[in-house]
Amino acid sequence: MVNKMSDDKTIIQQINEPRYVIELAHKKSGSALVLSINKLRVSGDDLEQVMSELNSALNDYLGITGDDSS
Repeated sequence: MVNKMSDDKTIIQQINEPRYVIELAHKKSGSALVLSINKLRVSGDDLEQVMSELNSALNDYLGITGDDSS
């Protein structure tokens, strides 16, 4: 009887995910079409930094759309 030793190898594959994901959609508001955020995700390990980046992303979005209501 021959025993074969198998070499089990673990392969770690790192997938670089984007730090920011934003999905925008046009929605109807009365008779007008408005651009709205459908999904906004900020990822990271430091909650304080993530919250700061989230606020920055929202402010940038509001600056682009010209919407000053908050």
